[in-house]
Amino acid sequence: MKHFFLCIALFTLIFVKTGSAQQKLFKITYQFADPETGTDTSSSEFIKILAGSGEALMHAYICNDQMRVETLLFGKSVQISNIKEETSYLIDENSKTYTPTDLASGKLIETSEGADYAYSSDFEISLVPNEKKVIAGLPCKKAIFNLAGSKDKKTEITVWYAEQLPKLYWGTYDYLEKVPGAALYIGAEGLGIQATTVEEVPYDTALFEIPEGYEEGEAEEAAADSALNDHLSWYQDSTTEYFGVQDSLGNKLTPAKYASIYAYVGDYAIVTDAAQMFGLIDLQGREVIPCQYESLSLDSEGAPLVFMKDQKYGLLDYTGKLLLAAKYDFISIPSLSHALYTEGDYTGVLDLKGNILIPAKYETIAEYSDHLALIIENQAYQLVDKSGKKLLPTSQEFLSFAGEKLLLVFKDNKYGYIDYSGKVVIPFKFQNAQTFENGLALVSEDLENFYYINAQGKFIKKYAE
Repeated sequence: MKHFFLCIALFTLIFVKTGSAQQKLFKITYQFADPETGTDTSSSEFIKILAGSGEALMHAYICNDQMRVETLLFGKSVQISNIKEETSYLIDENSKTYTPTDLASGKLIETSEGADYAYSSDFEISLVPNEKKVIAGLPCKKAIFNLAGSKDKKTEITVWYAEQLPKLYWGTYDYLEKVPGAALYIGAEGLGIQATTVEEVPYDTALFEIPEGYEEGEAEEAAADSALNDHLSWYQDSTTEYFGVQDSLGNKLTPAKYASIYAYVGDYAIVTDAAQMFGLIDLQGREVIPCQYESLSLDSEGAPLVFMKDQKYGLLDYTGKLLLAAKYDFISIPSLSHALYTEGDYTGVLDLKGNILIPAKYETIAEYSDHLALIIENQAYQLVDKSGKKLLPTSQEFLSFAGEKLLLVFKDNKYGYIDYSGKVVIPFKFQNAQTFENGLALVSEDLENFYYINAQGKFIKKYAE
């Protein structure tokens, strides 16, 4: 328990704030970060699965006076907050209620096995000015939180923040108010959450307002969203504390026999039993795969299930039929076209039938597309083919597949686009740039005026708010 709070803090509900004047509004999408090399805890395997899924953990909308945080891990939870007015509300979209809550109340933390405690607000910040990193295309600086005078790594929290963004702090993350910007990574002992995208979006007052017709609900000691999908939710037996599934009318579809029930992905939800073994249930509550696996993950609707047996990973279909034997150190499915697999410390790419597309010889594969992989080596990006040949003349600070056979590049604090040989197709002149959809990409040179370009970099039309 000495450092368990640091892992738990990453799973708690996450919340935000509101204001009146129209301001620059930023949307940040977070997911679990891949555990750092050497991290081996009871939580790391679970987090690897979630990090590998590529699905969002939360969305944060922030401006100088307002915040909105939507958490998505165990059903959607929303909190809106107003910094100036010091008000904050939990929004329940299922019951159409709003409940007053604290903006950032902090948490009582156990700091040693001898039952020594401190509040999260007691953690002091140390800025690390000489270390920098690019996260979600933005340059970030490092900060370390710990108790005053403490050098204990087990109570240390690492934060990477973008100082060009407004502050973001909420719930048990009250200490982030001390950070001079928005935290794009928060982690402890190699486990954390990290921003995947940051974009300026049109200001919308409705994001920070209580929806019309919502009624005030009763405040609870611990707010939890029980929704599993639009029609089903979990209920808990007060005696055993186990969970079951019920419909919107309160009809119980399963007995309360599960230690945990995850949100439905399409027609299926993952469950665990009292022995912490994983299984799968359908929309009727039927257990289509018994709780018999060490882990089970459903990354996206239509994708195979990733299972773990004897500490190795393989693939199953929704009936439990074996698709790929458990022989890899880890598997994740970022899209319906391919899977990432790990052997030792190195990662490669498989198709969903188990055929190797890229051999496992890279520490990090950031993306895979067009039979090519974006790898990260020594904190720099490079493009490689199946043979391992590096296709770009030099590695880059940041790369992402942009569609149209182009790569989005961040260089010298500007975005631009290059082809797969490294030739500059669209110059580095954008403060913000997106990937191409239907032949167009949204860009801005000043973060004030946005417009669309085609794959040749020609202006097509202004962005209409």
